[in-house]
Amino acid sequence: MRYQRVLILLIAGMLTLLVGAARLQLLQHDKYKDLAERNWLRLEVLRAPRGRIFDTSGVLLADNAPAFSVVFQPPPVGSTRPDTLPSDRRALLSSMLGIPDSVVRSVVHESSRTGIAQPFRRDVPDNVLAAVDEHLSELPGVEILTEPRRAYPESTRAAHVMGYAGEISQIELDSLEDKGYRAGDLIGRAGLEASYERELRGEDGRKILVVNAAGRRVRLFEEEKPILPVAGHDLVLTLDVKLQRALELAMLNVKQGSAVAIDPRSGGVLALVSRPSFDPNEFARGLSRARWNELVNDPTHPLLDRAIQAAYPPGSTFKVVTSLAGLAEGVLTPESHFPASCGGGYLYGGRFYKCWDHKGHGSLALLDALAHSCDVYYYQAGLKLGLKRITEWARRLHLGERSGIDLPQERGGLVPTLDWYAKVGRKPTGGAALNVAIGQGELLLTPMQLAMLAATVASRGRVPHPHLVKEIRDPQTGLVRHVEPNDFKNVDVSSADWDLVMQAMERVVESGTGGRAKVQGIRVAGKTGTAQNPHGNDHALFIAFAPVDQPRVALAIVVENGGHGSDAAAPVAGYAFQQYLAPDRPVGPAFSATPA
Repeated sequence: MRYQRVLILLIAGMLTLLVGAARLQLLQHDKYKDLAERNWLRLEVLRAPRGRIFDTSGVLLADNAPAFSVVFQPPPVGSTRPDTLPSDRRALLSSMLGIPDSVVRSVVHESSRTGIAQPFRRDVPDNVLAAVDEHLSELPGVEILTEPRRAYPESTRAAHVMGYAGEISQIELDSLEDKGYRAGDLIGRAGLEASYERELRGEDGRKILVVNAAGRRVRLFEEEKPILPVAGHDLVLTLDVKLQRALELAMLNVKQGSAVAIDPRSGGVLALVSRPSFDPNEFARGLSRARWNELVNDPTHPLLDRAIQAAYPPGSTFKVVTSLAGLAEGVLTPESHFPASCGGGYLYGGRFYKCWDHKGHGSLALLDALAHSCDVYYYQAGLKLGLKRITEWARRLHLGERSGIDLPQERGGLVPTLDWYAKVGRKPTGGAALNVAIGQGELLLTPMQLAMLAATVASRGRVPHPHLVKEIRDPQTGLVRHVEPNDFKNVDVSSADWDLVMQAMERVVESGTGGRAKVQGIRVAGKTGTAQNPHGNDHALFIAFAPVDQPRVALAIVVENGGHGSDAAAPVAGYAFQQYLAPDRPVGPAFSATPA
C-alpha cells in the first residue's frame, strides 16, 4: 500500500513536469523565446566630460558640449547577429556619413576584434544624423551615442595655450590601458590639454543594458545601478583674456611671430600669442587625414607654439644683459665713454663691424647708448667684458634654459658659453664677444625667455617662474588647490645698477628707438631689437614693462621678418599696454604701424 502511494506521487510529479514543459514549449513558446533572445547584457561606458578651463576673471576658454557619434557595437557573446556589415549596408553607411568604405570596414573590424564600440564619425551634423537614424533598422550593430565633445568658445584665441585633445592611439592605449583609458577616449596632445591631462580627465561611468539578439537596447539592467561619470577638474589660469585679445588684435596682421606677457610680481603668464594660429575646435570635431596633413605641412607651422618652441637671436634686446654685466663687473659706469666714437661702425681684427645706423651716433655714455641702441658702444663693452663674463651673466639671468612653464615641449635656447664651445669642438672667434654683446652670433632665446628678462628687470632682480595655472578646482567637492609657484630666483645686482638699467630702458621709449611704444600717462620702459635672419628679412623684437614705478606687465614681442623692432614690434607693445593699463585713453598712431 505504501509503495502504491509512492508510485502514484511519482507519476503525478512526472505528469506535472510534462504538462509544464509542454506549456512552456508549446503554449508559451513565443513569449519565452523572446525573453531568451533578450537575455544578453552589455556594458556601456558613460564618457566623463573633461574639466573646464577659465581665464583669471572667469571667462570660459574650454568647455564640453553634447555631440552625437555614429558607432559600431560588436554583437553580444552568443548572439546570432553577424559581426560584420554586408557590403551593400557598408556602402549605404559610407554614403550617408561621407567616409570611405575602407574606414567603415576598418571600424567594424576593430570593434569586433576588441569587443568595444568604435566610432565611424564623431560630432555628426543633424541632417546626417537624421538620415542614419532613419536607416538604423537596416544597419545591424550601428548605433547613435551621445558623448561630451570638447568645445572652445573663444575659437582660435589662446589656441596654443589651450592645445587640443585627440583620440587615443593604439600605441598609447597599450601603455595606458591599466590607467583606465579605453579605445575611443580623448587624450591631451598639446598645450594645457596635454600638461594637465591627469587633472582634466574625469572618471568614466557605466551602465549595463539588456540587449536583444540584434544588439539593440531593450532596457536598463535594473539589478545593477548605473555609475555616473565624474567630470575632470577645472583649471583657473593666470591668463587675462582682456590682454590676450589686445595682443592678438595688435598682431592681427603679423604673419609669423609671437608675444608673451608676464606679471612680474607673480610670474603668472597674462597672455601668450603665437602666429599663425589654429582652431582647436577642429581637433575636437575630428580632423580628416587630409586636413591634418595640410596643417602639418604648412610652411608657416601653425601648430608650433613660437612663444616657447622657437628661438631667435635676441638682437639689441640683449644689450640690457650686456649693460647689467658691465655695471656689475665694474666695466661700465653711467658716465662711461669709449675711445672710439660711433661713426657708423667699428674696426676690429681686420673686419669692419657695422652699426645699425650707418650715419653713426658719435660719442655716447651708457644711458644714451642703450636708448639709441648704439652697436659701436656695445662692441667695445663686449671686448672689455669678454665672452666668458657676458655669457656667465646671461646664465645668471637664466637665459638659454627652459623656463619651466607648465606647457609641453618647451625649447631651451642657447647661450654660447666657453663650455658649450668646448663641447661642440669649436673655438670662439676673436669677434665672438662683439657679436654676443649685441645679441647676435650663436645666441638664441625664446620669446618666453625674453619676457622673463623684461620681468626680471621690472622686479629688480627676481627671475620669475612663468606659469599659466593658478587654481585646480574639484567640481565634486568644490575644493580649490592653489598651484602658483613662488620659487623666484634672485640675481645679485646692486639697487643702483637696477636703477640705471631701468632708467635707460625708460629713455628708450621716451626719446630713443622705442618711441612707438609710448602710452599717454603711463611710464613705459623697453628695448628694441633687430635680429639678423639668414633666411630672409630681419626679425623685429621688443621687450618692455609698465608702469615703471609699479610694474604690472612685462612683455616680449617677436615679429618674424618684420625688420626693425622700433617699427614692427614696439607698436604692438604700445597698443597692448594702452588697452590693458589705460583703456580709457585714446590709441595713438603707433598701432597703425603694425606691419602687414
